[in-house]
Amino acid sequence: MSASKSLRPRRQVSRTTTQARRKPCRLCHNLDSRGHTSSIYQTESAKGATSRLDLVLDSLSLSKTQSSTGAGCRFCGVLIVTLDAFFDNWRGSRQRVNVEIKEKESIKVGINGNRWRGQLAEIYAGSSASKAPWPTLGTAHHIPTDSGSDETFDFARRCIRDCLTNSKHVACKPPSISRHVLPKRLLDVGRVTAPIRLIDTQGRSFQYVTLSHCWGTGPLLTATKLNWQELASNIPFTSLPPLFQDAIIITRQLGLRYIWIDSLCIIQDSTRDWETESSKMGGIYENSYVTISATISGDSNTRCLMDRRKPIKITYENTTGREFAIRARNIADHHPNIKEGTPAKLMGPLTTRSWALQEHVLSTRILHYTATEVLFECRTSYRCECQPSRKQQPTTPSLIPKATAKRGEDNNALWAAWQHVIEQYSKRELTVPSDKLPAISGIASKIKDATRSAYVAGLWKDNLASDLLWSTTSPSSLIASPYALDTYRAPTFSWASLNTPISYYTPDEDERESFQSTITLLSSVIAHTGLNSLGTVSGASLKLRGPCMTAFLSSSQIDGVWEYTLLIKGTSAIRISHDCLLTRSGDTIASSLTGGSVRRANSADQLSEFNKASILYLGVARYDGWISGLVLGASERVPDAWERLGTFSAGMESFDKANEREITLI
Repeated sequence: MSASKSLRPRRQVSRTTTQARRKPCRLCHNLDSRGHTSSIYQTESAKGATSRLDLVLDSLSLSKTQSSTGAGCRFCGVLIVTLDAFFDNWRGSRQRVNVEIKEKESIKVGINGNRWRGQLAEIYAGSSASKAPWPTLGTAHHIPTDSGSDETFDFARRCIRDCLTNSKHVACKPPSISRHVLPKRLLDVGRVTAPIRLIDTQGRSFQYVTLSHCWGTGPLLTATKLNWQELASNIPFTSLPPLFQDAIIITRQLGLRYIWIDSLCIIQDSTRDWETESSKMGGIYENSYVTISATISGDSNTRCLMDRRKPIKITYENTTGREFAIRARNIADHHPNIKEGTPAKLMGPLTTRSWALQEHVLSTRILHYTATEVLFECRTSYRCECQPSRKQQPTTPSLIPKATAKRGEDNNALWAAWQHVIEQYSKRELTVPSDKLPAISGIASKIKDATRSAYVAGLWKDNLASDLLWSTTSPSSLIASPYALDTYRAPTFSWASLNTPISYYTPDEDERESFQSTITLLSSVIAHTGLNSLGTVSGASLKLRGPCMTAFLSSSQIDGVWEYTLLIKGTSAIRISHDCLLTRSGDTIASSLTGGSVRRANSADQLSEFNKASILYLGVARYDGWISGLVLGASERVPDAWERLGTFSAGMESFDKANEREITLI
């Protein structure tokens, strides 16, 4: 498609036609934020009253507004040319076109539907020096068409310099020497004429950059027992994968000499070295000068310094015959939302990876290389190339520091921050399934330092009732599995025991005040594997006292969907939120329950409906006349122990006959 598009009608415009066209288009309202029944006026602006209009247009109706001769609403024509350029196959999709119009600002255009999720186009006046084609259309900040341009590097340097020198960036200051974590190795890349090589830091402090990247599924240059001495001598630049080359270029452009890349700075086939260095990873990212986040790159062969798609030029002619240059470009819906308190929304392969979330949360400063522009976050502010002014907006690196700063008599803000991170983390993918707990251990270390609470395989003893009440969500992720794991990774009471997105019960203000734990932790046992005390486990258990009742669980399959129902004598049936698919336990179960119990199903199990299988349900917390808790099945692995099957919520009357009981969860 040609970059230049004309919206001039091919017939002579008469005075009568001109007068008619002065009336706003019923569909697009002439892309004017004023005078519509849905227009919103804000008077808080220092420049006076400003207006905003959000339109939702039918894509089929919009595509029919331009005739074969090119005649029709000029403003609808601007939308159509923009949609044709940036939204493939939008015509005939019967989706809703969302148009956000703000007075004296650019116009944002998006389409509903998974195909275009997170994608936006921006329409703006070509030059701030000339008259706008219509009064309410504004300009947009220039974004270079090359992420390796001098302009983009100047932007990156300016962001970092402002963070380092601004006295208000207290949270961005380096940690004390006692908390300073040193990487064992770094890549020395600072001089073009000198060899790139792996160095041993020998306990010395260096100013270095970190790289956050996807490893991908293909071959990757890594440090091993056999080649690390060779890497310590000379690594030819041309032998490095393209992404690593880009990371080195960025490091040099920032005026630094050293970079930490996990695959090269950790000896990958040494269990001891990997466990030691990976356990320090949170501190390594926190203490770095800046993290380069290769958000757009799916593996080390995909560069992050690349050409970006150029804006298109739309030639627009008004009713007097005067031509104007309008531009449209592809952008991402990435800006933080101050009202909702949400940070920048990033898109790209890296945002699906589990290890990368920890790197994002714990970095002090981070440069995100996305498909459309570079974004900068630190623990205090946010900037991007389309909005380069420093803004005090929510950022992901500020999540833990802000929660720590809010601590008063309790740690509620930190518990909420942890649960928010775990909800996001559970949606991400791992190349090595056993990394589930190690890949979040850096954040766990920060929470432990702040709260002094003990940690049990993803849960905190001082927030145990709330942490136990996680539940699985609808499978919205490619990683979601409806089955239990074939290999042990975590106890069943931990979210880490499954591959599926989870969420936590979030009480409102009134419920939070009445939320009260009904369980007492009597003891806990955890068996760690390796050197990371917050990492991999080979076993764990909790001994609790709390209100318990026996009941029956029944299953049914409706339209291919399995449902599980608690049958409690004297009360209505209660639908449970099951952790995964369930099946009746074997006949040899060591349990006093009649009729056998229930367990999590494995992928090899043949599922069938069951009726009145015996289970135990444990009340964990109560609030406003309700009680929530765990549905438990007798363990086949450990005698007299119980395994989690799901969660339930019910009125307090269902627990009238509950008895306090000591149980062991595994």
